[in-house]
Amino acid sequence: MSCIENRHLLYLLALTRIRGIGIVQAKKLTDRFGDAAEVFRASPARLLAAGMPRRTADAIAAFDDHTRLEKELDMLQARSIRLLFFNDPEYPRRLSALTDAPPLLYYSGNADLNARRIVAVIGTRYPSSYGRQLTRDLVGRLASLGVLVISGLAIGVDAAAHEAALENNLCTVGVLGQGLRTTLYPQENIGLSRKMVKQGGLLTFFDCDEKAAPYNFPARNRLVAGLCDALVVVQTKRDGGSMLTVAHARKYKKNIFAVPGRVGDTVSDGCNWLIQRGDAALFYSAEHLAAKMGWAWPEGGTGAQATLEFGPAGDSTREDVRLQERLLRLIGEMDGPDIDELAVCSGLDASTVALALLQLELRGAIQALAG
Repeated sequence: MSCIENRHLLYLLALTRIRGIGIVQAKKLTDRFGDAAEVFRASPARLLAAGMPRRTADAIAAFDDHTRLEKELDMLQARSIRLLFFNDPEYPRRLSALTDAPPLLYYSGNADLNARRIVAVIGTRYPSSYGRQLTRDLVGRLASLGVLVISGLAIGVDAAAHEAALENNLCTVGVLGQGLRTTLYPQENIGLSRKMVKQGGLLTFFDCDEKAAPYNFPARNRLVAGLCDALVVVQTKRDGGSMLTVAHARKYKKNIFAVPGRVGDTVSDGCNWLIQRGDAALFYSAEHLAAKMGWAWPEGGTGAQATLEFGPAGDSTREDVRLQERLLRLIGEMDGPDIDELAVCSGLDASTVALALLQLELRGAIQALAG
């Protein structure tokens, strides 16, 4: 990297270290003065004229920590950690339009953060076996669409989503609540994180030496919500951390899906509540999600193309009809089975069963009971 490029990065890095400078203020200043270096050469009077508060203008004028930042840049380059500033072409465009987006991201990986389709899969740290399997099924079915899968690299649903993406040759990015130079939390996912750097990446807006802490995770969840096109909540309690991600996703007008669970099942109480309130669409299958998002299912992709409007039985393919008849026979032989039991008995994955049951219900062949 040339000396000129280093100086450019140095001043951009310095700008993000000024308290009160967010993405809106950073854009405003660099647009007004031409680049970050000129911002630091400006007098407090010119900064005030640009609309900066007195405290911010004084902090910019008094900044003299360039030597430390030069050492930090050298360290980042040595560790192949990339700085993605708000004006970088590789900065996620889904974030650049948000007023509360971070002006700087730290990134280690090779995934395109401006991928055409990004799905966030989140949920509890302690999912049921059904929740884990559904997560893996969902990601596996989305493989045909070439989505970028993101999550928070926590244990449980997050880890299952990342692992499934790797297994299906999808890029997957973990959004962290800590810096990239500190020991990963949770340590159980260190091996997983190393694989992700080679097939996806790790992303954060925390300084490299910032350790994981409980108060960092709400901010991490906000970043997950901002980065995705669709957010899928697999299982969560009503007071779980996933609910914070949902709140931000609603604010950003993202498409939110929640996997329904049994009534009274604590691990799914949050999902059922979101669906009941209308804050999330009921998740049926990967195909239904794709249809809801307007993503065409590719020829040769796994699974049948789902549509938002289901026609009469005559519109179904022969394979669809056979599958529905098979499930109808099983339902008649069992005492009020749920999706888990039907998936086990039929040998099909849960998402395929869910879509077929929806079609049967819409055609009046079956009726869903509470739970």
